[in-house]
Amino acid sequence: MGDPTATARQVSTGDELGELVQGQRNRDWGLGMVTAPSRRLIERVRMVLRIMVPVCAAGLLMVGLFGTGERTLSRLTGAIDQIVARNLAGSIKLSDINTRVQNVNARFNRLLVLKSAGRQTIDVAAELAAITTQVDAIVTDLQAYRDSYATAEQRVRLDEILRSLADYKNSVAWVGSMLGIDFASTVSFIEPFGAVFDRVQAELTRIVTETGQDAQSRATEATRQAEATVRAFLYSAVAVMVGIALLAWLIGRYQQRLRISSEMLRREVEARTVELRQANGELAASAATLRQLGDAGLALTATLDLNEVHAALRRHLSELIPVDVFGMVRILGDGRDLLFEQFIFEGEPWPIFSRPSLSSSEPAVRALRQAGGLMLRGDEAAVWAKGVAGDRLSMPMQAAIWWPLVVSGQVLAVITVQNHDMLAYGPQVLEILRSACAYAAIAIANACSYRDLEATLAELRTAQDKLVQQEKMASLGRLVAGVAHEINTPLGVVLTAAGSLYSGVTDLRTAIAQGRLTRTALEQGVAEWADLATVVERNAVRTATLVKSFSAVAVDETEGRVLETDLSILLADVVALFRPALDRSAIRLELAVEEGMVIRTVPESLTDALTRILANTIDHAFPGGRSGHVSVAATAGENNGVTITVTDDGVGIAAEALPHVCDPFFTTARGSGHPGLGLHVAYNQAIQRLKGALIVESTIGMGTRVTLQLAHQGSLR
Repeated sequence: MGDPTATARQVSTGDELGELVQGQRNRDWGLGMVTAPSRRLIERVRMVLRIMVPVCAAGLLMVGLFGTGERTLSRLTGAIDQIVARNLAGSIKLSDINTRVQNVNARFNRLLVLKSAGRQTIDVAAELAAITTQVDAIVTDLQAYRDSYATAEQRVRLDEILRSLADYKNSVAWVGSMLGIDFASTVSFIEPFGAVFDRVQAELTRIVTETGQDAQSRATEATRQAEATVRAFLYSAVAVMVGIALLAWLIGRYQQRLRISSEMLRREVEARTVELRQANGELAASAATLRQLGDAGLALTATLDLNEVHAALRRHLSELIPVDVFGMVRILGDGRDLLFEQFIFEGEPWPIFSRPSLSSSEPAVRALRQAGGLMLRGDEAAVWAKGVAGDRLSMPMQAAIWWPLVVSGQVLAVITVQNHDMLAYGPQVLEILRSACAYAAIAIANACSYRDLEATLAELRTAQDKLVQQEKMASLGRLVAGVAHEINTPLGVVLTAAGSLYSGVTDLRTAIAQGRLTRTALEQGVAEWADLATVVERNAVRTATLVKSFSAVAVDETEGRVLETDLSILLADVVALFRPALDRSAIRLELAVEEGMVIRTVPESLTDALTRILANTIDHAFPGGRSGHVSVAATAGENNGVTITVTDDGVGIAAEALPHVCDPFFTTARGSGHPGLGLHVAYNQAIQRLKGALIVESTIGMGTRVTLQLAHQGSLR
């Protein structure tokens, strides 16, 4: 249901807007009365402009067309001039080359004539050199003409002329060399050489003629194009003028129709303005509804408490839609009954009650079967409400909606809202209810999941506590069993030896009392008693050693101080302790640590841990005197820490034994007198005193790697 105050504000705003629009209309009408003559003057000006603008546009277009035509003709004229000038220059250049060829030939013939006349004053070598120079110049100019002016077909012919001139040049050189030796034989070459010259000259003459004809044809074509361009521009100008005149007429007709359409559009705009004002009011109401619906979604999904979700749903639905009855129905597990968890009847909450679900007329069941909302109106809604409320119903219910809350195909509950007005629930109300129920379904599913999760977490915590307690008891049992096993053996030997010693002393007393004691018997008894005493002492010492080892299992936090420790010195000292034993076993030991690598740690605990790791390596990695290699390396780690690795290439550790190597009393060589506490003590030292970690990695047959990680302990103790 909307807010009455908001509705009143919307109505007031609409009235104010209407008054403003009406006032604006009145002002516009008064202004129109005053400015009517001005409007007529403006209309006349517009009519004149409608006539003058097309005419001016046509004139400007004609000027532009003629200007463009003039520029085009100028370009064509320039192109013709360029073609003529180019061909003229080429013809002149080729004619000049032809004339120079004739001059060269004439000069060579003159040389031959003078030589045949017996003129001895002529310098034949100088004349031949000059003729050769002239031929080279002709060849150069002819190549330039070929590259600049000749066509593709002419270039082939000019290449042939160039080859003939090259032969000409070679012949001139040969003839000149033979003039002084055999003039008669030399003269016999003049006629073939003259034929070559005539062929070159004729070819050049033909090229000159062709060039002129080509220039003439190009000029003719350019002139034809210029004439066609002029005609095209004239036709275009006429067409443009006709088009502009037609356009002016069409513009006048269009403006006349536009005035009529403007008046009709003004009236339609006024009508649509009223409609839009009404639509704006509806949109404002819809926006307020959407805002309330968004607030409802936030309130529903902001909590994981099921009761708070139910209360928020009921509260927001009462604000969004008319609700006289609100109910939430859930189907019980056996499916026979409907449980009304909430039922608010005309503002009065009812206690939880149930109804049978086997009746086909039950609306909740019908809504579930339809997999969607169900709406009841009139008598059908009144009958159901009468059957539930009885005499407490003041007015008959005329409209009721039943809507299931479904998440991932699972029905969580069914919501019902009812009202005394038959027309209370229209399409918009149904859409609002659908959206609110979608939010509610997600919120209820989240609340139920959270409730189930809390129950599961409580069960897991209980199970975890039980498992931790069981693990503690199992560890204590293993510890007690290991201690008992290790101590029982030497104590049993001590008790047996003590019993034998007591029996021997008793026999001695009896022999003394009866006078049967002999020297031999006394010496034999003393020797046996000495052996038994040795056995007692040895096993007592072993027991004391075991007890000391057991005490090392629990690290005393009060012992040792954090000191600045130089690992290059400490590791060298530890390695020096084991080097003699390793050398005897043919085991090579290498140390890799930087000089001056300092860390704040407990040096006694670090020494104890490294000693036990190396002892474990010697005892288990190389059985039966096997040789091998052991390396100890220290590298800087994160946060000023240090990582120390002890690596060997021994027999390795079996996969099934690797997870237990740090467990107390776990050993694979118990028969050899190893109690199984070495790595366990080292692990305790690493975790508790060195504030680091101990990691053992191994592959059977490929060696073992023990990593000791040390933390940099900031404070000194």
